[in-house]
Amino acid sequence: MVTPVTSTRSSTINVFTEGARDAITFGVAFIFLYLSIGILSATQSLSLSQALATTLLIFSTPLQFLLIQSHNDGWILVPIILALNARFVLLSATLAPYIRNTSTSKTMASLILITPSIFTGCVTRFKRKTDRPFTYMIGLGLPIFGVSIICTYVGFIAGAELTSPVIYAAMTLLLPLQFTALAGKHWPHYSEVSSYWLGFVGAPLLVYLFKDYSLLCTPFIIGGLIVLIENTYKKRGGVAP
Repeated sequence: MVTPVTSTRSSTINVFTEGARDAITFGVAFIFLYLSIGILSATQSLSLSQALATTLLIFSTPLQFLLIQSHNDGWILVPIILALNARFVLLSATLAPYIRNTSTSKTMASLILITPSIFTGCVTRFKRKTDRPFTYMIGLGLPIFGVSIICTYVGFIAGAELTSPVIYAAMTLLLPLQFTALAGKHWPHYSEVSSYWLGFVGAPLLVYLFKDYSLLCTPFIIGGLIVLIENTYKKRGGVAP
């Protein structure tokens, strides 16, 4: 006889497994990104504990690369850090309605898992199914977070042995594939998918215009453009593409 407790536990395990399975799609590129972070940390004369701390406490690849490469710049990094982290306010606000029934302690402990890739996986799934959203987020985020920590360690220890053209060629190949997979997860929500090809088309121009600040400016410009397009459709009484 199946009791309600057994049924609930089985459902929780199934949702967690679903998230872990989706982590394969979203997490492949993290292997090479965090191998690179480990390698870069070693070349910048950081200690192993410092390298691991950037992943354990920050877990944001653009910010980690920035801090590792410019860790001697001091307070000048503060406005850049604030600008980079501003996106997480928006990501968290979007996820909040789905996980509002989760305890504050669990929510606070899971905040480190909120990255754009994990956010995309969660929102895509929540549009289809809203059962046990927090369990799904943990199932998706924990494997990616764990692999990222391990790869940071391996990259730091291996160091020079991994600084081969093969690693960078693999990153060049896998990162576009990951973003293609992320875009595919949004189909058929055209406005979300369009943000990917707008980024693809607009990035070269924005890099040319903003140089070193393109990493900060591009997401805000593309995101703002998508919002303007959606609002224009709504004002005309139509449905956002």
